[in-house]
Amino acid sequence: MYYGFDIGGSKIALGVFDKARRLQWEKRVATPKESYEAFLQAVEELVEEADQRFGCQGSVGIGIPGMPETEDGTLYAANVPAASGRRLRADLSERLGRDVRLDNDANCFALSEAWDDEFTQYPLVMGMILGTGVGGGLVLNGKSITGHRYITGEFGHIRLPVDALEVVGAIFRLRAAAAASWAALKTTFPDAASPGCMNIFTNML
Repeated sequence: MYYGFDIGGSKIALGVFDKARRLQWEKRVATPKESYEAFLQAVEELVEEADQRFGCQGSVGIGIPGMPETEDGTLYAANVPAASGRRLRADLSERLGRDVRLDNDANCFALSEAWDDEFTQYPLVMGMILGTGVGGGLVLNGKSITGHRYITGEFGHIRLPVDALEVVGAIFRLRAAAAASWAALKTTFPDAASPGCMNIFTNML
């Protein structure tokens, strides 16, 4: 079985898939904000529950915002402060007793879409995530393109023109993440997040 984690600033989501990549079970919990130990424990408990449910030790893959691993194995993820600056992959591998794969969440998303039957005909696929921040990924010929500093496709860090200030009322040198994240859209367009309001923003989730 394959255990796929989608970790963000607000939630840790687990999806369990069989060898045919069919979803068998899923569960989500809130992301611990401050305690690294609580963060590790949350992931560990989900893995243990999945192991017990399916009677096997599944393979673990994690998508998380930011730079997943530097040369010394350190994760940098501004939207997941409890784990940022930590050797997350190594710590989880030791704790779970198995190898853990770790990558940027937007890269994982873009790669997943690029491998979908609908998109295999396209050599270049772009994926964008609107969540606590804005993440992006690029896939060329079925392979993720990360760049030298692992920032290729991270559209959330693009500076917007000054006239964007008139629209979102944000700070100077505004980044796309500050204006286009789901949190920002709810603030700028409050009606879009009102209960029962079906529009382009709510349909994105």
